[in-house]
Amino acid sequence: MKKLFITILMFVSVFVPLAANNLFSFQGITQVPLFKEPAADPYAFNSHLNVLIALDENQRPNKVYSIITEKNNADESNYRVFYDFLNYSDDAFKADNNKYFNMKTGVAMSLCRIRFEGFSWFPSIDVEANLAGYLNTIFCMFGKNDTLDFDGSYLIGGSIRFADLLTFRIGLHHFSGHYGDEMLNKYYAYNAVDASTRFNDGALFTYANARDGYDYYLVSPVEYVRDNSWIFGVATEIPANKFSVYMYGEAELPKNPSWFRPLAHVPADYKNPIDEEGRPTLIDRIGGTAADGEQFPQNQLDEEQVIKRTASGRYKAWRIHAGTEVRYPMSFGSAFVACDVQFHQDGKTLHKIGGYNTENPWEMELTIGGGLEFGNILSDGKTMRIEAYYHDGRVPATQWFYQRMKSVSIGVGIN
Repeated sequence: MKKLFITILMFVSVFVPLAANNLFSFQGITQVPLFKEPAADPYAFNSHLNVLIALDENQRPNKVYSIITEKNNADESNYRVFYDFLNYSDDAFKADNNKYFNMKTGVAMSLCRIRFEGFSWFPSIDVEANLAGYLNTIFCMFGKNDTLDFDGSYLIGGSIRFADLLTFRIGLHHFSGHYGDEMLNKYYAYNAVDASTRFNDGALFTYANARDGYDYYLVSPVEYVRDNSWIFGVATEIPANKFSVYMYGEAELPKNPSWFRPLAHVPADYKNPIDEEGRPTLIDRIGGTAADGEQFPQNQLDEEQVIKRTASGRYKAWRIHAGTEVRYPMSFGSAFVACDVQFHQDGKTLHKIGGYNTENPWEMELTIGGGLEFGNILSDGKTMRIEAYYHDGRVPATQWFYQRMKSVSIGVGIN
């Protein structure tokens, strides 16, 4: 208690004189944070309405990654679990059905900001608390305009900027995805899933196209969840006479422990959360043979752990991205070009049990484009863009993480 009192007294003795000399200022809630959300980052906390056009008919979100149990009819105790791709409709494979509508509503804001003006050789310092979030979805522009996916993401953290030039951000990042109900209904109907038939008292359902001599059971579509991650970023904006350059980079590491799907992405040294009754929740809910897990038998889980441990702890499911934006000022705002590159360490798993290998590459995404940005027409510091991008990477919907897609998009964005 005495140490706390002395600390507070020292802080007040320093802060009050500086505040009296106008070296400190305070700003309340604003929607323009110190760390600017990148225009080309597929996971940025911004808003847009874009039309997506798939460039390759073999790269579309038209198959659902699913967990399948294969049981030998001659020996019911002999079974294996694996990931497989199942169609969800014939419409998704038609040549002309290659257009999608991507809608994201997001916001990034500063909850409060304290600025120290600096003096002499000592630089100015801005410190703020941050809150950001978005909801994202993709509609098919064919059939009945089914929704493929709903994503939710938020960030709670803080930023600090030095000399109005270099900004650091750290925080807790959560995001998870959910398949669209319309698409799931078609998926179950197309594959003739029979929910009345169960195997081993689990949530396993028979479906069409079983192999001769075997029974196939559908466990569920593969779910993708990165419950909570630590994220750290750095950014700088360099003004010039005729243009400005914004550069940034961020690294994201899942907390240990937290919920994590699919099981193939989980590091071998991952701690198992314990519930109120002292039971491990990670295997119960994500792997293992519990009814709400992925149903992998213990021998497959053991094999997966051994494979991952050969990496000496280097596989942590990192996500790292970096990019740049160049703006040329014009009378209405600016013209800009932007590029973002993502690196996903979970690509080393090939997104399947037993797929991890130290020699496998990280999965990479590239987004590049540009457009016209209209400054301060919505509110101070907030901009609207007419934008167009080329994307080579994952479908911009969390539950379709396993599906790559080369696409072009055009639409309107708000930062």
